[in-house]
Amino acid sequence: MEYVSCDFCGGTGYKQVVRQTDLLHGTTAEMFSVVQCLACGLHFLNPRPTLHEIGKYYPPKYSFHLDKSLFKNKVYSFFYTLANSPLHILFNFFPPFNRKLVPYVQPRIMDPVREFFQGGKILDIGCGSGMTAHFWGPSGSLQAYSKFADVYAVEMADAARSVLTLKGIPSFKYLTDIPTDIEFDIIRMNWSLEHVHSPSEYFNFIKTRLKQEGLVIITVPNYGGLIYLLAPDCVEIPLHLFHFKKQDIYNYAAKYNFNIIKFQTFSYPGMYVFSAGISPKMAKAFTFPMGISEANYSQKLFSRLDTFEMGNDMLFVLRKIP
Repeated sequence: MEYVSCDFCGGTGYKQVVRQTDLLHGTTAEMFSVVQCLACGLHFLNPRPTLHEIGKYYPPKYSFHLDKSLFKNKVYSFFYTLANSPLHILFNFFPPFNRKLVPYVQPRIMDPVREFFQGGKILDIGCGSGMTAHFWGPSGSLQAYSKFADVYAVEMADAARSVLTLKGIPSFKYLTDIPTDIEFDIIRMNWSLEHVHSPSEYFNFIKTRLKQEGLVIITVPNYGGLIYLLAPDCVEIPLHLFHFKKQDIYNYAAKYNFNIIKFQTFSYPGMYVFSAGISPKMAKAFTFPMGISEANYSQKLFSRLDTFEMGNDMLFVLRKIP
């Protein structure tokens, strides 16, 4: 375990916000503290596992490290389409399937890689096995992107890199392993920036290895979102070393000379159901059972909250300032 100063401003003064153990994966009974920097407001784990220790806190079957078969990807796509279509009401009459569709109810947000890509090279940092992507599923994976782009991966998990290699996707364990002559048109960190030990190191790498007209796509949990306002303890620790709010990413963007050209927050019902299962505070705030019809109705309410930037996840698209 190591004590650290604030990654953004170097401040050493902080206050404790949350103290808890690993409620999500149950890999340890150790207690950890989320603190807030008194100078810039950044929230981070302190003390925290070192770079060489953090691996032992990842469960062996951490979902995004695993290979996803073509069959599983097809099943995911089928249930996603069904859960978000008017046909979902038919499953109110089939209780065994009713609640199983709830995790597939999501807002329709275009994959920003497909929205902004205009050719060239894509680097995905923290992509797992590259067979699926959180929220965007198989269509947002490196394997899917490889059909129209040159794709590269940074992934620390050995098992996941083995899958990437088998699929013919060049992969590296560390940023420093990437050949220095390669520049990228898009660099994506899809729910991975919160896992790294130094966001500043990654922003500096992105600044130096992104082409002049290139884009950065960052998705992270929103620590200013409704779930975290209701239950600040509802965090994935110790795997998440940082807990960002909107202003934090704006601060990093300004420091490393990026403009933010797109920003939005979003939520989905499955996260509330899941959070109620691991957080005592969320369990008190969220007590009613949810089936597919309730999930679709709730999604409409959550989408309205997103207009006030209270969604529980954030999407940023950044461009270099010339």
